[in-house]
Amino acid sequence: MYNTRAAPEVTLQSLIDGTLTAVLPDDLVPVCNTLISNDTIQDPQNNPKWKSLPQDPNTAQPCNLNSFNSFEEIVMAVVDSQSPSGRFESDLKFQATRESMSLGSRHDSSCPDGFFYLRTQQQSSSKFNWRDLIVPMVFSETENRRDRINGRSNVIEFMRLIMRNDPRRRFVHGLTYENARVRLWYHDRCDVVGSREFDINKDWRYLVRIILSMLLAPPDRLGFDPDVELVSSDELDAEPNYDITIRNSDTEEYTTYRTLKIVYDVGVDNTVGPGTRVWIVRKLVDGDLVGPRCILKDTWMHEDRDAEHTVLKEIREAQPSYAQYFLTPIDYGLAYFSVIKPDNTHTTIRRTKFIPTKKVLINSSTTSRESPRALRATGISRLPILSKHPRQHYRIVFKEVGKPVHQLRKWTDVFIAIQGGWEGLYAMHLCGYVHRDVSCGNILLVSGPSGKRGVIIDLEYAKHIDDVSSPHDVKTGTAQFMATEVAFVKHKRLYDVRAAESMLEPLPPFRHNPLHDVESIWWICIWMMFYLIPAGEDTGIQAENYHKVFGSPATKQKFFSAPEFHKRTMHLRGVASFVSTMANWLTALNNHYHESYQKQDSSKFIRIHSDIIKASYMHGKACLQLLKQDSRSLAAVYVSVPEQDTSKTVPKNICVGTHSIKSSYEDGKILL
Repeated sequence: MYNTRAAPEVTLQSLIDGTLTAVLPDDLVPVCNTLISNDTIQDPQNNPKWKSLPQDPNTAQPCNLNSFNSFEEIVMAVVDSQSPSGRFESDLKFQATRESMSLGSRHDSSCPDGFFYLRTQQQSSSKFNWRDLIVPMVFSETENRRDRINGRSNVIEFMRLIMRNDPRRRFVHGLTYENARVRLWYHDRCDVVGSREFDINKDWRYLVRIILSMLLAPPDRLGFDPDVELVSSDELDAEPNYDITIRNSDTEEYTTYRTLKIVYDVGVDNTVGPGTRVWIVRKLVDGDLVGPRCILKDTWMHEDRDAEHTVLKEIREAQPSYAQYFLTPIDYGLAYFSVIKPDNTHTTIRRTKFIPTKKVLINSSTTSRESPRALRATGISRLPILSKHPRQHYRIVFKEVGKPVHQLRKWTDVFIAIQGGWEGLYAMHLCGYVHRDVSCGNILLVSGPSGKRGVIIDLEYAKHIDDVSSPHDVKTGTAQFMATEVAFVKHKRLYDVRAAESMLEPLPPFRHNPLHDVESIWWICIWMMFYLIPAGEDTGIQAENYHKVFGSPATKQKFFSAPEFHKRTMHLRGVASFVSTMANWLTALNNHYHESYQKQDSSKFIRIHSDIIKASYMHGKACLQLLKQDSRSLAAVYVSVPEQDTSKTVPKNICVGTHSIKSSYEDGKILL
């Protein structure tokens, strides 16, 4: 399942003006006049109609429309209608989909009915890939409401697949053709929108305008990032490599890195969001790879959020003794849409604001890869569904290459990594930050001259404890590791304290506090105890108990009670000493919450006193040290639950790698 925003309708003119390449009257008018004079447009004054189209598409042969042959004739007519003096050679070509065509995606086997593509960008002249597509097009044959909804949901899915499969894309357009009515679509990292529909015959000039915009557009106005180049390869089925250029925000120097291997890209499954990708890369100098391997992260961060390198610099300088528990940034900067302006979804990617019509074309929170047709169409929306918070394109390169906790199989390595993450988290708290996204994927085990150590990563959601701004992301994190209060977006523990003392004051607005980060570390340790199992041991009981603990925020909260904790961990006999330590840690954590919340007065926001933060840190540090010591006595070989028995159906939330721990990193994140 993939998260997606509802798709609002906007005015056609605002979408054209905001996202398409400008077409001057000197280019548009002669083409329109030629289309009239050569009878491509028939009866232009009274009842205009494209010669290649029937007046009523429902009377046409389905095969002709499904193959988009008629649309191909329209495109060629527009190209041929240019005046000799103003004629241009466009690299953009149109392709009608053949029944046997496959786009080679591991995510979806379906294809749009037609599409534009750039001939020079295509790696194979005989085979198309989602990376090749520019404007996916979907045709709905009839007035049937189901077909119209399917067409809309499919074009959104096709745009998502293009954005998902091509790191070069900053945005993508689409078209739907619904019984002679055309709708222009647009998708970037903040929104998916569709234009108000127009009649392909009566409003034929709009279609000419759209086609000319595509034909005249340079690659950057077709959505391509000029700082990312696809490396040509004869191995069409191999993982593609890219050359990515970063303009350093401090030095203004340009450095190019070649991707060697993708290590994280699950977040781009989502239709909107940061679209984070992470590669192992090496520096590229004069065509040669030089220097050691490092990590490059590419993400779309909210405009009002501090860049990750800025937060890292502040913490490392303020707490130098804890610097080793963070990655070392070696290059960073915003991606630039032009020489002077960085990529910004609302001010540079879009030139003008969209004007909503107050109609919602698709309204759904998720779409399934098995059923892209599952979205719903609605009418008037009461919700402000156009994003208000722009995103900027940001890249950062780190010196260290590590392995996330969930990929570790030796318990000692697991706790070395978590210990390092714990130290880094405490340094953040000392600097007045909360991490807000602590997970087993955001703690790495890295190796260096001094041996193995853990580091905490992904600080892009970090906020100052006293920062009450940015209400658009009040709830952030990964479901399995999220503190229970964060999952409920409510200070439930404070409510319980006040209820016990018959205090009826309203709860303060919810804010993430340091104890929530601490609780996430506790959940990581528990999660790993359910995720790893001795080789050869049956997985049934462990998988069953996993779901009864991590099935929902309510089951996680119930797990905090001593009877439930004991019941769900009884089967973990191989790590019984771990369970005992975790029970003691839980008692201390509950006490720290209770002590803090008892002291809460009528202040607008909950504040955790520094003494409690330190006490919580010291207790957790002692528990992690004990866990590491006990792990050294384990003789069994541990594997993950799905690795143990791949022949059986394994619960989706206990799967190998990043694709399922959260249902994915950012699929599991809840961003409001």
